[in-house]
Amino acid sequence: MNKKSLIRIISVVLMLNMLSFSTTATTDNQLYAGNQLKILGLMKGYNNGELKLDNEITRAEVAALLVRTLGYSHKDVLGEGKYFSDVKADYWAMDVIQKAYKLKLIVGDPGGTFRPADKISYGEVLTIMVNALGKNNNLVGNWPISYINRAKELGIIPKDTNENPSRKVTRGEVAEMLWNTILVKR
Repeated sequence: MNKKSLIRIISVVLMLNMLSFSTTATTDNQLYAGNQLKILGLMKGYNNGELKLDNEITRAEVAALLVRTLGYSHKDVLGEGKYFSDVKADYWAMDVIQKAYKLKLIVGDPGGTFRPADKISYGEVLTIMVNALGKNNNLVGNWPISYINRAKELGIIPKDTNENPSRKVTRGEVAEMLWNTILVKR
């Protein structure tokens, strides 16, 4: 193989690699929010410190993020917990899921499960954000649209947002929504 062919092959491989990394683009707002949350010690990176904002995020990770944001990571939360049949006692997020339940951030599923490893939806995240602000009273309409509309009123998401409530969200999207939630004037 000559040098020209080798260069052509390397160029094609590099182009394919670049394309594979650009499937989900983190916005500047998401990057800013993620970095702010990391500086505050609220959003944790992976073992190498990367936030991986393009990755989808699980229900348990969002529960942990909100419990940490509200300052209850190392504090007891009073109230009765709830047994979720799919959250075992030795599960890494058992404690934060119980705290999130006691703080009325989450309720789980009607069948008594929480689905901690499932990716979280847009509507579920906004529900948790509205609950965290305690602004879930007098909601109009059915879930999740009622929570999405309240999130728009509060400025957690732009008023002209029109997203599919069941769409799974990324760590970057959650970071931006959480940052906007922190900035809501009460």
